[in-house]
Amino acid sequence: MVVSLKAFAPELTLVGFLSALFLLDGFVPKLRENSFSLIWVIITCVAAGLVTAAGKGLSGEFFSGLVTETGLVAFFRYFFFFACAVTAYLTLGSKEIEVRGRSEFSLLILCMTFGMSLMVLANHFLILYIGIETVSIISFVLAGFARESSRSNEASFKYLVYGAVSSGLMIYGISLVYGYTGALNYPAIAQALIKNNGTHPYVFYLALAMIYSGFAYKISSFPFHFWTPDVYEGSPTPVATFFSVGPKAAGFGALLHFVLTALSQKQGDGTFAPIAGIHIAPIMALISAATMVVGNLSAIAQTNVKRMLAFSSIAHVGYVLMGFVVMTPAAFSSIIFYLVAYCAMNLGAFWIVGIVTDQKKSSDLRDFTGMGWRMPLAGVCMAVFLFSLTGIPLFSGFIGKFLIFGSLIQSHSYLWLALLGVLNSVVSLYYYTKILRAMWLEKPEGADLGELKLPLAQAIGLVGLAVPTIILGLFFSPVLDMAQRWIAQ
Repeated sequence: MVVSLKAFAPELTLVGFLSALFLLDGFVPKLRENSFSLIWVIITCVAAGLVTAAGKGLSGEFFSGLVTETGLVAFFRYFFFFACAVTAYLTLGSKEIEVRGRSEFSLLILCMTFGMSLMVLANHFLILYIGIETVSIISFVLAGFARESSRSNEASFKYLVYGAVSSGLMIYGISLVYGYTGALNYPAIAQALIKNNGTHPYVFYLALAMIYSGFAYKISSFPFHFWTPDVYEGSPTPVATFFSVGPKAAGFGALLHFVLTALSQKQGDGTFAPIAGIHIAPIMALISAATMVVGNLSAIAQTNVKRMLAFSSIAHVGYVLMGFVVMTPAAFSSIIFYLVAYCAMNLGAFWIVGIVTDQKKSSDLRDFTGMGWRMPLAGVCMAVFLFSLTGIPLFSGFIGKFLIFGSLIQSHSYLWLALLGVLNSVVSLYYYTKILRAMWLEKPEGADLGELKLPLAQAIGLVGLAVPTIILGLFFSPVLDMAQRWIAQ
């Protein structure tokens, strides 16, 4: 039990700080203004440090097989804590989060981070479902955090409806899997499937489709992506920023763990092969293609930048899903690298949208007109983030796409999917450049063209995200090597 508690130390730390902050808010309400966000950053740093300290020498299953500790789990913990800390930092300068609600906002994000950690730690459907529901319920609240905004209320309600449907489908699928295999633990499910020698009833495939609906809802993949643009547009920008990175990564981490542990067998050469009778590659290829195409084509006509980036995030989910098609260590390590690159560039892009929204009280494309000249640093950083999202060489996004597309080409299968990914990247260049054209090449009529002051804290944060976006495009080997070691575990 002591060893299990040690493996669970980062999450226990979050729970302890949550309880302490909840009490502190009641006794010292003056901390709400800015101190809560600073404390929030400190908490995530402490939790990240505990991941390093507690993870030394620990690997395997804990709490009777309910959770698992691996290098891959440690990566996603670092990812969540980093996204949480950046969200806390950008909240300091945001005008969309009311002062009176900042303590509640901090507590909800921390609690949501705890739920995301549960999702990737899960080695059992019970823990997975608890994690997903923790993240989902808090997401409904955060989407409607701007209580006086009708769009925010609408976003929360739509999120709730989609979440309820996908959650119901997933829990029913889990019950069908339990009825067929007699197990809820991932390795036990794999053993039950292996014993059946590739003969599985149709109801089992129906169960997998239902379970996938829960994952698809969290990562915004086709056909459970419809909530994304409305929720991102209606939510406060700091909330949309966190939604675009945190829950998506948690969904991918949980899906990756489930596929590798419950539906696959590791071969002697280090590759992963589906258990006999389970053919997920064709389905994942079609889902990946549909997600890319729907996301990119829908983004073209958008005039609201938050909606545009929402559809863009759907398209990027399609790129990441390519890695699940060939199931090689190279493909899975490219997924990890892509998530690292996507985290920096997408957080940065949404951060600038939040800055413009604070200035203009809107995130429409016309509100970005001339902002590159009025806030040069923000304009340059936005160019870096958008070029990386497109996949322009010398940026981290290009390396991420190159690795994922390359894993498909190396496998000599699904070459059409790699070609479709390249074509979709070309399409994305069109709508990304619409933002840059408005910021740098268009002049607002009758508006003040004087330079706007970018607060030093926000400038430091944007540069802190732009620099890794460039560096990872030039020196990507250390991160890729680390990802390969995590997958090897």
